[in-house]
Amino acid sequence: MEDNTTKHRMMPLVFVGLLLLSFTNVVHADEASDVFIIDGRLQMVTLESGETYQQTINVEGGAIVSVNVGCSSCQVQLDAGDTSISSSTSVAYEATETTSVQITISSSTAETVSTSILVAADEMHLEQRPSPDSTIDLVESYRCENPSACLDMHRGNLQTILNGDYESLGFDAGAVKSGAEEYYGFEVHADETIELTLHHASDSIRFDFYMQTETGEQLLDSVIETMTATNPNTMEDTVYLDIVEDGRIIVKASTSAPLTAYALQRTIHDAQLTMTVDEDTSQFTQMGHGLSKSAFAIDATGVIKLSPVIVDITASVSLRIGDAWVAMPEVHVERNTVERIYVYPNTTMAMLNIESSVHWVDVALESTADGNSTSDAPAYRPSNLEQADWPILYAENTGGYTGELTLATMDISDVYLISVDGWVDSEHRLHIVIDGNSPDLRGVVQELDQETMEVLSEHELSPDLFTYDMDLYITLGPGLHFIEFFHVNDSILQDQNWGNDLQALEYSIDITKVTTEIGEEPWFAPSDEAKFWGTTVRWILGLGMMLPAIYLVYAMRKTRRDAARIGAMKQRLAMLTNLLDEGAESPEQTRKSLVRSLEAVATLPWESAIASWGEPQRSYTTDGTSIAVWNLDSRLAKSLGNWPLLVGLNTENETWDIAAFRFDAPYGQALSVDHVEPRLLHQGEEVFVDTIAKGTTIFLTVDLAGDATQVDVELNGHVDGVPRGMRIPTALTRFEEEE
Repeated sequence: MEDNTTKHRMMPLVFVGLLLLSFTNVVHADEASDVFIIDGRLQMVTLESGETYQQTINVEGGAIVSVNVGCSSCQVQLDAGDTSISSSTSVAYEATETTSVQITISSSTAETVSTSILVAADEMHLEQRPSPDSTIDLVESYRCENPSACLDMHRGNLQTILNGDYESLGFDAGAVKSGAEEYYGFEVHADETIELTLHHASDSIRFDFYMQTETGEQLLDSVIETMTATNPNTMEDTVYLDIVEDGRIIVKASTSAPLTAYALQRTIHDAQLTMTVDEDTSQFTQMGHGLSKSAFAIDATGVIKLSPVIVDITASVSLRIGDAWVAMPEVHVERNTVERIYVYPNTTMAMLNIESSVHWVDVALESTADGNSTSDAPAYRPSNLEQADWPILYAENTGGYTGELTLATMDISDVYLISVDGWVDSEHRLHIVIDGNSPDLRGVVQELDQETMEVLSEHELSPDLFTYDMDLYITLGPGLHFIEFFHVNDSILQDQNWGNDLQALEYSIDITKVTTEIGEEPWFAPSDEAKFWGTTVRWILGLGMMLPAIYLVYAMRKTRRDAARIGAMKQRLAMLTNLLDEGAESPEQTRKSLVRSLEAVATLPWESAIASWGEPQRSYTTDGTSIAVWNLDSRLAKSLGNWPLLVGLNTENETWDIAAFRFDAPYGQALSVDHVEPRLLHQGEEVFVDTIAKGTTIFLTVDLAGDATQVDVELNGHVDGVPRGMRIPTALTRFEEEE
């Protein structure tokens, strides 16, 4: 009876225990909902109050396992066999045999825990620093050849991005013990930059760096050191080493702690070449390590706007002026600010040098040109009114014409011409509106005598006290007149230098015109000399246009007569051979006669043309296209030893596009086309005839170079947009007797 009572009392306790266990959450490594993998490494775990994260790692003897956490209320525990280590900051363990290591991260409050988990073999490094002339095994280095592939300023820093765990190339990972410093080295070259960042340390550690060449050694000033374990919540400072000559860097790792596990990111950045910016580019990003250069075209009104992010920079610009390079003063630009560099007059090209350990600079190429031109309005008046390069404001269509007095380039005056179109004695009412941005901007309009440039009247433009706009109604005659803008303080640039910080005075010009007096329309009667030359030129032009047409008619009639004469002949090729045998004509004369006949015979019907030449050695006909080939007398070859052929093509019912003849030697050495009449493009064993319209006949003489004694003749191209090819079924033999 007591046993049953005991059982009934225990059941509620068991139920409560199961209920409590159901509220204890465990997140495992394969549950990714609260785990953040960044750059291939576990870097954050989100935990609820009382929740734990667990990860089990199998390691071999000699391996180092270290876990650092950054949080407010968390705890990390490492269990391996009989070993159990817990801490609120860092745990480290060196395996003596193959074992399983369990990592548990827990928190008493809801928070996101930053993590750094290091699992790496403890590499055996040198116990003593090697001498410069000794030979040692160097460790492999990760190289960044292009900064754009390694940097991303959107992360808020300019550290090199490496993907993978701490055993990946780019990380030096291992452990060092108190009183047992270690040394290792890697190869470096002149003008390289070495980037070093401590990602993980389980306790105090110090890294010193020695530059060794074949002849000496130097302890570098740069040191990486921490007295405590690194916090994953904070980013350690990056050290950059500038390499001036070839050699090797020896790294010394030491600690005052019994054991410190570490992961040091190490990246070698190659020396950068000068970046060439396309002429039409107005914005680009210049990034790199140490010194980077860019070259670009820029005119005399150009402004180079620099906007560095994250890191301060030092910038200098060299300008191409004429045949010389002129260096501008060096400037220091703080991060997240804007610096404008105004180029000197007559500049055509610029070389921008940016220097810092690492930099990301947005560069914009702006202009201080007035209006839509590429030049600044002059500060003086022209010597005459016929200077073609002077900026002109047309009273008929000037709207939204923008300009500025760029005080940074010592520009305190802009002079324009106002053009008023009209007949003699006409009068025009102009409304000039200037939209300005400063009370210091003034203007003046001057009416000119068109013969003497004498100022007939002068009208001042003064800004509104509140809007700074200027407004003027004025009556002007036809021709050119002056409008000038200037700074009210003519000594504003006293004690100022080029590129000063004085604000530019911007303005926009709008001009409208109403003609109030039309005036007299000019008329000039032509002189007798003008009438004579006008008639003469018309006759010359008329005859010049008729002569080509007359010649074309003559050439067509001559071709028809030749075709009729040749069409009456049969076996023309045999006749040409007989002339050579009898010595009546030289081979050169006979060849010229044959070439002249090609166009004439092509005007005959296909069957008549075939009969005119004689029976072909090979021929082939499809539904819409025919090919015929003749062996010519070897004496008709352009070059001694070539194989001369006559090829005919008739496209009775088809149009061929992108067409080409191919002469393929089925046996022996390949043949190549040496000469073609009429002159057509040829390469290798092909002759390109391009487009052959429907109902067209052509004849070609082709000289083939090579020792082959047989050739297959084929035609390739497109018919109605579909690829097509046709080949004469039987190969043509070189020494075959004409039937």
